[in-house]
This record gives sequence, C-alpha cells and structure tokens, in this order.
Amino acid sequence: MSLPEFLFRSDGGFIRIPVWGHIPLDRPLRKIISHPAFLRLKGIRQLSFAHHVFPGATHTRFEHSLGVYHLTKLILQRLVTNPLTASLQTASFYFDEHACRLILASSLLHDIGHYPHAHIVEKQPLTSQNEIIFDDHQDLTPTFVCEPHGRFGSLANILEDEWELDSKTVIEMVVGKKPLKYAKLISGTLDPDKMDYLMRDAHHCNIPYGNIDIERLIESFVPDAKRRRFAITEKGIAPLESLMFAKYMMMRNVYWHHTVRTFSAMLKRFIQDVLDETHLTAETLRQLFYTASDERLLFELRAVLNTQAHSSLSLLQALIDRQPYKRTIMLDLASQTQTHTCTALSSDARRRKLKEQAICALLNRKFRLRLLGHEVLIDMPSQKTIFDLRDFRELQLYHTKTKAFEPFSLSGVSAFQAEFIEAFERTTKKCRVVAHADVAEKVMRLEKDIVEILLSD
Repeated sequence: MSLPEFLFRSDGGFIRIPVWGHIPLDRPLRKIISHPAFLRLKGIRQLSFAHHVFPGATHTRFEHSLGVYHLTKLILQRLVTNPLTASLQTASFYFDEHACRLILASSLLHDIGHYPHAHIVEKQPLTSQNEIIFDDHQDLTPTFVCEPHGRFGSLANILEDEWELDSKTVIEMVVGKKPLKYAKLISGTLDPDKMDYLMRDAHHCNIPYGNIDIERLIESFVPDAKRRRFAITEKGIAPLESLMFAKYMMMRNVYWHHTVRTFSAMLKRFIQDVLDETHLTAETLRQLFYTASDERLLFELRAVLNTQAHSSLSLLQALIDRQPYKRTIMLDLASQTQTHTCTALSSDARRRKLKEQAICALLNRKFRLRLLGHEVLIDMPSQKTIFDLRDFRELQLYHTKTKAFEPFSLSGVSAFQAEFIEAFERTTKKCRVVAHADVAEKVMRLEKDIVEILLSD
C-alpha cells in the first residue's frame, strides 16, 4: 500500500464531531475508538468544573482525542504530498508509513490515561506529609493500553494486530519521558493537541477567543529534521500568533476563571482532609478516581463517606450543589517575595492547610464563630506556565527564499517574544483567599491581618 493511499483512506465510513465535522474512519481507527478503554473517555470531561460557568463545556476527552487524530492526519498529509516538506525530510527524520502510523496512534491515545479532574489533583501534594497521591495521567497510559477487556482484548493487541506497531513504543511516545524521534510532534508549542483543544474549548464555551486559522497554520508546517519537530514558514506567523494569544485568553477567561479555580481549591482541600483524617486510604481514593466518570465521582465519594462523621462533607456537598466559595482577598503577586511565598504554598499542602486553619482561628476569635478550619481556603496560582519557554525558543522559522532556518524568537517578525510571554504570566496569575458565603464579608474586614498570615514564614 502506498503512503498517500494509507493516509487518505476512508473505507470505514465517517464520524462527525463538533468543530471539524466529518472525520474519515478506517478499520484500525474503528477498532480503537470502539474499545472499552477508549470509550471510557466519553465519561471524562475536557474542562472539569468549567461547565458550572460555561454550561456548554460538557465535551469530553473522547471527541478531543478524535480531533487531535484528525489534525495530525492533515499535517501528515501535507508532509508527504508537498514538495517543499518532502525535500526537508532526511534519512533520520522521514515520514514513511510506519512513522505515520506511530504518530497517528500516539496522537489518538495521548489522553488515554486521563481520569476525572486529573489536571487538578495529579502530582499535587495533598496530604500533611506532602505525599503525592494521584499519578500524572500520562503515567497511567500503560495501564489502560495493556489492560485486557474480555473479547475486546487490549488496546495493545489492536496496536500490534491492526496498526502493525509495537505497543511499547506507542506508550513511550505518549508518556514522553524518552527522547524518541517523533515525540516533539505530539507535544510542544506547535502540536495538534493544543490546536484542537483551544478551538474545541472555545466552541463549547461559546466564546470568541479560541479561533485560529488552522488550515493556514498547517499549510505552513515544515519538518525541522535537526531538532526533530515542526517549524513554520512565513505564512504561519500570523496563525501561530493567534494560537498563542488564544491560549493566553483561554487561560485568563476559562481555564483559570476564578469560579473554576475555587472549585478546584475546594476539591483539593476536601481530598486532603479525607486523607489526613484517614477516612479513606490513598489506594481507595485512587481507585475511585481512576475508574469513575466525572458525572459519578462526587456522588460515589459521598456514598462512601456518608456513613462517617466527616467534618469536610460540607465541602463535598458544596461541590455537588454548585455552591462555590466567594472571592474575598486577592494578591497580584507584585513583588518577588510575594511570588516566592505563594509558590511555596502551592507546593506545600501541610503549610497551606495550617494557614487556612489559622485564618479560621482568627475569625473565631474576632467574631466568636465556630469555624472548623475549612471555611476559608487559599487558592494558589498554578506552578505550570502558560507556555513552555524552552520549547518556544527552540521553534524555528523557515525562510522559503533563503532556504534557511532561524529561531522564531530571534527573527524579529513577531511581538511574541519571551519577555512578552513572561508578562502574560505575571498579569494572569493571582493568589486568592476564598471563603464560605457566611463568612466572606468578615474575611474582607480582616484583610490586613489575613495577608500577614499569608505572607508570614
């Protein structure tokens, strides 16, 4: 079978998803998307708690994974049919049939390890001993790919029998811990994952910030064999800028929306209390998260804990009932000292909880209340950056006239430089104190004292 024939086949019909419309299917693709391990992604929301703010944001990892596969296929079609992109391939970085199958399978399965609220809890220190409870979703890829499902077998079987691939290599591509030849094509400044989720999330949230000229961006892709990644030609400058600005705007208005972040802080503190008070073991919690859907997880947690006198059940019930804590105090992290202190709190669950309890104790003294210690929470800015600056600095601009590569960040063709991106970070990240509605006004009255608690050693 010739390479173009393989990439352009659609003998298995079509599947229709929002944003991209009809996606052609073939037998290997149908086998994977019909497998129970892949179908479970229909129960994993793409945006966690965002549907409480944007009711349309109930889309799932299932349709996103199909979207990433579709964009990857379009990119590969360009790479193998365009004379320029074909001429820039080398013997060590060449898109033959096996390479295309490997890249497509890896893009399709890039989120196979996801579970409910993974981006909130994964690799977070959630106990007073700062123990990491939940795995990075990518590290769960081997579990879901290799787990057998009766007559369906495993995804690994399908990869080997239908895709003619080594399943271990696909897993390594998705996990991303080894410097594999094509790994940067599915994870980086320019990757189909980002291109799909920005467009898809904006579509389902019904906001205009995520619109990107995807067709023109893909038309500008050329292989950068030296760095084993994509580069862009001059025609890709504007769509790349729109992609980067879209990510900033989506971070500012959706992903880090104050209500979404408040629900995240409430969930993390609830889990922390459950573990600290030994109501559930870490293994039990892991099993609940790794096997449940978004729709069922909170109810299953309540069912397990309802038989116990657990002080933080009110937090869980507030999550179920969509009753977020209220914003009270906000720090802009204007100084390096404030930034350092808040960053330290983000990675130190024990210290953060002690400060939350100290704030509640202060309120009890000042207003003769009987707070239990979880009615005021500290919402810390994520330590994750909006953009991977190291990857961005490696991105190349290919000049079609001179046939030369140049670092995009040094080319002078765009205002999107490292300093500009770092300014985005500073203006977006906030440290907030959120509180139960009954005490929110009292928290604001003690702002000076509470800020002192926040910034104290």
